Amino acid sequence: MIDLTARSLRRLVIVVGLSLIVFVIIHQVNYGDKFALTSHLSELIEVIKACPQTTSKPLDDSRSNVDSGIPNLIHQIWKTADVHTYSTEASHESWKAMFEPMNYTVKLWTEDDILSLVKTAYPWLLSTYEGYPQNIQRADVARLMVVHAKGGIYADLDVHPKSVEEMLCLQHSDLEGIFAPTAGTLGLSNHFFMAQRGSAFLLWTLHEAKRRGGPRSKRIILPYLRVFWSTGPMMVTSAFRKYAWMHSTMDHDIGLLDESYGGSLFWHAAGRSWHEWDGRLLNIIGDHMAVENPWVVFSFLVTFLGFAYIMARRCYKVKSRQYKNTSLSGKSGL
Repeated sequence: MIDLTARSLRRLVIVVGLSLIVFVIIHQVNYGDKFALTSHLSELIEVIKACPQTTSKPLDDSRSNVDSGIPNLIHQIWKTADVHTYSTEASHESWKAMFEPMNYTVKLWTEDDILSLVKTAYPWLLSTYEGYPQNIQRADVARLMVVHAKGGIYADLDVHPKSVEEMLCLQHSDLEGIFAPTAGTLGLSNHFFMAQRGSAFLLWTLHEAKRRGGPRSKRIILPYLRVFWSTGPMMVTSAFRKYAWMHSTMDHDIGLLDESYGGSLFWHAAGRSWHEWDGRLLNIIGDHMAVENPWVVFSFLVTFLGFAYIMARRCYKVKSRQYKNTSLSGKSGL
């Protein structure tokens, strides 16, 4: 009876401990930020399910985009000019082959190019940019800077184009910026987006990235969540919610692509080249379970680890007991 009570107490301690871990990490992601883990964006943003035909212009018009809000510039970023060192098949040549004949400029920014841009146009961000511990954090901020500075379209190297016509149509939709979605309509992703030059929202987002830089992000234990919170989609989404709150609902000219419509513009190979062990495990679970909410995936992961810990402890106790019994039997035989 005493043994059963002690075992139950240990299990209770484990459950309480795991619950505290979940609470602490969610609190770290959300601390001081009431905008981080709220509901769908459909009430705050225009969800684009099809490009408005009234704003669509003939494809010939791409020869002159003087009157277009979003210029015919496509930006991609890599460490060097050699995209063959990318972890998966890079899409840079696909963008060039499809869009350059239609009078688009496809520019590949290197790390040296970005550093030069930061020093000349965003010196107030230089210390934050250079202080990031991971390259992906610099890449996240870099994409916001190049589109804010030049205007146009940003696409990760694992994002492949599908339609020039739809892209051109969206550029003439009179929206200041348009983002790919993440987790349905839960957030704004940064693997694909477009914006006007000097976008007020992108500047706002850069200031939010600076606010989250430095020692504050180090309080988040898991590297994957630290990146998402400091510079990734979680930061961009939170920045948008604050921006919408400050500038009144639906009065900010930012659009969010519907997932099905986004699939007509591009396809995403999801290279995930920067993910560490925690990110890879979360994505494996999410991919195979088809779960949209990342917190459901995270809760499942914590539960799985807790169950694995309990089973490992049980196996250890069984083996210890067997070893003890074997030792006693050997001594008796002597």
